[in-house]
Amino acid sequence: MIDSRIFAFETHVHFSEEAATVTEIIQTENSSIAIWGVKPGQIVQAHSHPDGQDTWVMLRGTLTYYLGNSQSQTLNAGEIAIAEKNQIHGAVNENSEDAVFISIYSAPQIGYEKASP
Repeated sequence: MIDSRIFAFETHVHFSEEAATVTEIIQTENSSIAIWGVKPGQIVQAHSHPDGQDTWVMLRGTLTYYLGNSQSQTLNAGEIAIAEKNQIHGAVNENSEDAVFISIYSAPQIGYEKASP
């Protein structure tokens, strides 16, 4: 059983000058939730998950979200992006402000495979 069911995202988000930063908030038998801090110019490598869905909830900023096949779409604060099993996704922060999003994995271990944006 988890100790807390409510989490303040600002206390968990971290940034690095070198690369986008992911911090796990919690993992249960049904899901894993992490928060990403992405500074301007940083990339979340294009990838897919062979064993589950990855849902991104944009909290702050804007990202260029990779859809695979050299396609992308803008993902703004207040929007949700869903990558089902094996769908390519990733992002780059092409803006001047930090971006923050929550990543919710539909199963705690969904695997990871690099892909081209």
